[in-house]
Amino acid sequence: MSTTLAKQLVNTQQELAALKAEYDEFTYIVSHDLSAPLRQIEGFMELVVANNTDSFDDKTKRHIELVLGGSAQAKQLLEALLSYSRLNAATDPYTLLDVNKIVIETQQCFSAVIAEKNAVINCENLPNIIGREAQMKQVFSHLIHNALLYQLPNSRADITISAIEMDDVWQFCIKDNGIGVADKLTEKIFKVLRRAVSDKKYAGMGMGLAIAKKILQNHHGMIWLESEEGIGSSFYFTVAKDLPL
Repeated sequence: MSTTLAKQLVNTQQELAALKAEYDEFTYIVSHDLSAPLRQIEGFMELVVANNTDSFDDKTKRHIELVLGGSAQAKQLLEALLSYSRLNAATDPYTLLDVNKIVIETQQCFSAVIAEKNAVINCENLPNIIGREAQMKQVFSHLIHNALLYQLPNSRADITISAIEMDDVWQFCIKDNGIGVADKLTEKIFKVLRRAVSDKKYAGMGMGLAIAKKILQNHHGMIWLESEEGIGSSFYFTVAKDLPL
């Protein structure tokens, strides 16, 4: 490589690093600074309700509930955006992880939902991988939660978690029998604040899959979806084997 090309490469890498740092700082500032006025709105509205609740008619009470609900939803969105912006700045080390343990702990966290849905989670013997523990727990949490949530009414969730070893990566699959996703939306759902379902039918913010995708990119992996509406979805993702311990 010539000296000129080498200098251009270094300059480009420095510019990209600066842009990334600027983006991360911007996202953090926006998410953090917008939280303060939302807390003020909630605080003053709760004070108004506490001091005047007996004088409000039903319509006014409903309007106040909508204001507080909207403020709470906005705070959740900002917290999710803040969490997303911090993924690239993670400093926790890569360690050897027992994926079986991660799945068991995730199931325990969702035990109430599993009981409510009468769900069955079939889990094959999963491998040990190298990864950042907190981040990989997020990946399995988001994907298992989606498999439990996006079900037809009165149906029993049937979920299978498996893995296969490939040359350079471990490939995982989380398969469900849920509502499925239309072909035209299979790329959209991995973007920030994008969803394939109605908020009225299924609660959510459209951040879980975007966070999972970013985490897997940090683990030199990828994620994709194979799905059929009304039949179910299979989320595939990979994690590199050669991450530094």
